[in-house]
Amino acid sequence: MAQSPDLNPIEHLWDHLDNQLRKRKPLPRSEKDLIEALQEEWANIKLETLQNLILSLPNRVNEIYKAKGRHTKY
Repeated sequence: MAQSPDLNPIEHLWDHLDNQLRKRKPLPRSEKDLIEALQEEWANIKLETLQNLILSLPNRVNEIYKAKGRHTKY
């Protein structure tokens, strides 16, 4: 449970970043394009997104506790 990705906000941030990249039209097609797109999307992450991830931590802990360490919706 201590190593659970459910408890690590960065995992959810990577997911957010991945979702933002997949919305791009056209998708990055080269390593250079991907690096540029990642840097742009990282710079565009809103403070509210980061705050929401951190504020959701107590809910994630509760869900993991209720699930006795098993899979949760997070």
